[in-house]
Amino acid sequence: MHNLPENIKNALKPYYKEGEKPDVFPAKFSFKGELYYYFTFAPAEEQLILRNDGSAPFFEEIKEGALLANNFNTCIEKFVHIGAPWAVANRKGNYENYQDILNKIERKLGPFPEDVQKAYHVVKQVPGIIIENQRQILEAVKKADELWLIRSQEELVTDQDEALMESYFVEMIQAQVRQNDIQIKTEKERKKISEFVSSKKGFLNLTAIILSLRLKPFEKNMFSSNHEHADEWGEFSKLVLTGNRKAEEVKDHYKVFNKLRNPKS
Repeated sequence: MHNLPENIKNALKPYYKEGEKPDVFPAKFSFKGELYYYFTFAPAEEQLILRNDGSAPFFEEIKEGALLANNFNTCIEKFVHIGAPWAVANRKGNYENYQDILNKIERKLGPFPEDVQKAYHVVKQVPGIIIENQRQILEAVKKADELWLIRSQEELVTDQDEALMESYFVEMIQAQVRQNDIQIKTEKERKKISEFVSSKKGFLNLTAIILSLRLKPFEKNMFSSNHEHADEWGEFSKLVLTGNRKAEEVKDHYKVFNKLRNPKS
């Protein structure tokens, strides 16, 4: 805020109330050939868009630009608060460990009965799928971070940048959904493998005991039908992986419009 030209600071004053704290997005937005400032107000969580000369465009004129600015800003917030923790989570190491456990189960407790063999064939695909999607999450977060670093240095964001940031966000969310999806879809087979290993613990089979203990954290923490969101998972995963995200966003446009302080007429 302290870097804003005085005419912009003065133009902003009529639009915020006593006790509110305005903030400005640290880059201008380019929309239909014009440059705009994007302001937010705390604690009201409302927004205002001003032209580069300090004038306030009417709501109908700028509502599309408001969607662009809001979505770019929202994607950044989600990358910071959701994507970054996902990216640094040690899923790669955890599921390399899971792969090692499965390999030892096959090598030291095999050959399997036919039903266990079928279950094992399904479950052995899980670590690789989760590790690959973890790589995609990390790449999406890196690309978003790089885009934001460049645009914040240039102090300019375009509609093409918003489309790119949106695409990175979708990549990240879809990869996370695929990680959970493979876990809940293989729950029955994973349970069969765990039961088989437990059944081998008799006669003080130390190998089976150790492998069973190593499986316990995965049995507890992997996404399953006991999860609080499991009932809605099928519909949610289908929407994320195959649905029209833009069409879904249209349903929420009113939330952005209702918080825009630009004059209506």
